[in-house]
Amino acid sequence: MEIYKTDDIDVRENNKIDAILNKYDSTQKSELAKILLELQEEFGYIKESIIKRISKFLNISATEIYGYASFYSIYNLQKPGRYIIKICKGTACHIKGASRMIKDIEGYLNVKLGDTTPDGLFKLDTASCLGVCSLAPVITINDKTYTRVNTKIVKSLIDELKDKERVENN
Repeated sequence: MEIYKTDDIDVRENNKIDAILNKYDSTQKSELAKILLELQEEFGYIKESIIKRISKFLNISATEIYGYASFYSIYNLQKPGRYIIKICKGTACHIKGASRMIKDIEGYLNVKLGDTTPDGLFKLDTASCLGVCSLAPVITINDKTYTRVNTKIVKSLIDELKDKERVENN
């Protein structure tokens, strides 16, 4: 079955989207969460053109899909950075200065919480709790956990990653 096409997706992406959508029953709006997750896994995030395709497939408005996806933090509606920095904002981390660290790192990267830097390297986010409260404050960068950090340490980690990127791209 050919799924409706949009102009800003190339043929290869269309084929991948078709393969995923064809796994689902287009009459079942309850499939939305699974479709969004699978498409995000394939493309890294849910861009507007994908929302339009899902909209036509499930016969749900793109606005409704966007509202659903933007409500749940599991879905990325922006292309995530290569390095995802999550700062724990749980009670122990909050008491140990996580809120101040968030503001400092927002300034250092020149992004707001939840956004990605213009160069696509870093996405700054928070986590409700990273589960290492006795070692607060805690951050993760991708899947690596750093404990007992402060702004200076986090800036240093960011600088190391920037240097690594410069070396790899030269």
